[in-house]
Amino acid sequence: MPGLRDLVREIHRRSIWQVLAIYVGGSWVVWEAIEGISGTAGLPDWVPGAALILILIGLPIVLATAFVQDRPVVGENERPEDRTVDDAAAVSGETVTQVAGETSISSSPGLFNIRNTIMAVLLLAVGVLLAMNAGIWPMGGGTDTEVATTPGDASVVVLPMDNIGGREDVAYLSDGITEQITAQLAKVPELKVISRTSAETVTGYNLTIPEIADRLGVEHVVEGSVQLFEDQIRVTAQLIHAETDEHLWADSYDGQLQDLFALQEDIAIQVASALTSAVGGVREINEASRTEDPEAYEAYLIGKSQLHTRSTDGMLSAIESFERSIAQDPSYAPAYAGLAMTYGLFTGYGHPGLDGYELYGRGMEMANRAIELDEDAAEGYAARGYLENRALAAAEPVETDFQRALELSPNSADVHGWYGHLLTREGRYDEGLAESELGIQLDPLAPGRWVGQALDAVAARRYDLAARGAQQALALEPSLTSPRFYQGISHLLARRIDDCLNGLEGTFPGVQAMCQHSRGDEAGAMQIIDSLKTTLNSATDPQSHNEMMVYRDIAMFYAWMGNADESLTWLERAFSWSHDAVGSELIDSGIFDRVSEDPNFQSGLQRIRTRIAEKLRQVLAR
Repeated sequence: MPGLRDLVREIHRRSIWQVLAIYVGGSWVVWEAIEGISGTAGLPDWVPGAALILILIGLPIVLATAFVQDRPVVGENERPEDRTVDDAAAVSGETVTQVAGETSISSSPGLFNIRNTIMAVLLLAVGVLLAMNAGIWPMGGGTDTEVATTPGDASVVVLPMDNIGGREDVAYLSDGITEQITAQLAKVPELKVISRTSAETVTGYNLTIPEIADRLGVEHVVEGSVQLFEDQIRVTAQLIHAETDEHLWADSYDGQLQDLFALQEDIAIQVASALTSAVGGVREINEASRTEDPEAYEAYLIGKSQLHTRSTDGMLSAIESFERSIAQDPSYAPAYAGLAMTYGLFTGYGHPGLDGYELYGRGMEMANRAIELDEDAAEGYAARGYLENRALAAAEPVETDFQRALELSPNSADVHGWYGHLLTREGRYDEGLAESELGIQLDPLAPGRWVGQALDAVAARRYDLAARGAQQALALEPSLTSPRFYQGISHLLARRIDDCLNGLEGTFPGVQAMCQHSRGDEAGAMQIIDSLKTTLNSATDPQSHNEMMVYRDIAMFYAWMGNADESLTWLERAFSWSHDAVGSELIDSGIFDRVSEDPNFQSGLQRIRTRIAEKLRQVLAR
């Protein structure tokens, strides 16, 4: 095969193998360098992959250049050292005449040679990458991409922004930006937006992007990073279609901390426009929800991050952060809404120093102030609705607040769950459970969503659903105790006594006593209750949230036994600490069936609720 031999001879003569080795080696060094600095220099995650693609594109260009470039043929009588002299002369631009009488060869290198071609390709790759990173040549489909062919496709989760450099003092900033972008997207009715809790949880599972999307039930993922240089900030973000791993849009933003509002809005608008046709759904942040004071905004972001922990220490720190934000800018509505939300949640979690009535008064003051400053303060309406519902306020204004909050932020899992509690309280069980399910769809990995469903299901007397919800919460966070309470109650009411006792695992002795009593062990049940009483302070009323819960459990036990008078006595004491000592969901459940029709219990409960309402009015009037 003379043709093939000639081709191989030409490849050797034109040094193609050497060119290939040089190009591959140089490309490997460039790619490793780009991959090494991409994490520390704030470059987007797609940069190393894009560099590899450009290097592969450049390979055939370099090989073709090497092949078409002619090289002088070495004759039989030509010595290697003569070629060395010839090459040196060629570099200097001289003309060499062969001694053996061969035709003289002029070897001026010109611009089109192997070395220049390799350098040009590598420089071009670096230039394109820099252009992409600067946003001049954006990676992906840009804002004109249309991928949402059905309403279900327009779904997205914003993963926690990477904190480039790992500085602890910047962690709050990346958390806050993640939450704010999520909140902005949550205002778009056409989008399904997963809540931050689930987004944060799923990142700890070490899943791929398609696996994350499948776990959360979304089609798209937003990821990015945050890097801070003194008062300068860089944020990168990219939108990925999970099934194909296609980058639909990517960009990076550089600016000052004061520019964060515009930055967050821009990212939300870019993502929303890539997923839906309703770009107008991303509302511009009102002036009352902005602040020109970077310290006020910094304190607010810190407070949001601390509140998200749902721990006592975290929420106490959140109060301090929100108060510091208000001190810097007294007209900054989101800080008041954050305070209102924190006080409201403390009524359920328990504050170490304030009773439920004081928490209600402070929370309502902050929620009303937030709404006064900004009529579009979704969190203000949500917090006020939550506080009023737990205070058993009239249903109509509470429902109005929740509906207004959902109008402003239709993807709020919290509001869907809290609205479900109101509907359940009003006996609209199917509607309430439907709202609870919506909250779960938006925040499927948050244990609190499943605990909320269990609570509503107990009130609706759907005990299998309640037990499943509690079990799912435990599967997500085994250390939680509240799911065991509702799981035990659901098993008790379904007459699954063994399941009730086995599932409690030593928690909630009051529920254990009820299960013991139902098994026929009345003496054992009373022994547990007597033991509980010995743990209480000598005072007649509870002195803390934890003591209040013991009073609650004892009141429930006596109601389960059918002792209306004793149940009322312990209920009245429990309610002296908090208006939310025993939720209406529990009082309306099967736990109180043996006393609910008793006239003395009915009149006594009404008397207690009248006192609660009066006490709440006094708190608000201060």
